[in-house]
Amino acid sequence: MDPADAALEAASALGVVVIQGADCGGPRQLATYNMGANVLCLSKALDLDPQKRARVIQHELVHVVQDCLDGLGTPTSLTLAEGLRSSGQLSGEQVNGFFLQHLRKQGNLNHVVASTAQLPMESRQREFEAYALQADPAMVAHLLKSTCTL
Repeated sequence: MDPADAALEAASALGVVVIQGADCGGPRQLATYNMGANVLCLSKALDLDPQKRARVIQHELVHVVQDCLDGLGTPTSLTLAEGLRSSGQLSGEQVNGFFLQHLRKQGNLNHVVASTAQLPMESRQREFEAYALQADPAMVAHLLKSTCTL
């Protein structure tokens, strides 16, 4: 089983409902995670590109982790940055540097900045985190395991 499917199974075991459909959210959206309802939707179009599918799954699972930080049973979530800062583990500069480093390494920093520019600041931070970690399945799996509990 590939890491993305294993991570989806782990999310399902936590109570996240994983569905596959023709549409997930708005036009051209390949996946969505609905916090509060704990539903992760994957577009069937992802089946045509396994590498993109894996990246999109990891991206959405970061949103699951963000939801876990405030409890899967609540309709709210926290950003990873808020979680790390509030625990006193890292400073704001360290957290932001970590995510920026990952985005630069993937070469998608400019795309992420442009595509999230119109979002409210908290939503923008959530997307920055998800884009930054989508290429790091080991990190996402660790965060899912260490942050999310039944």
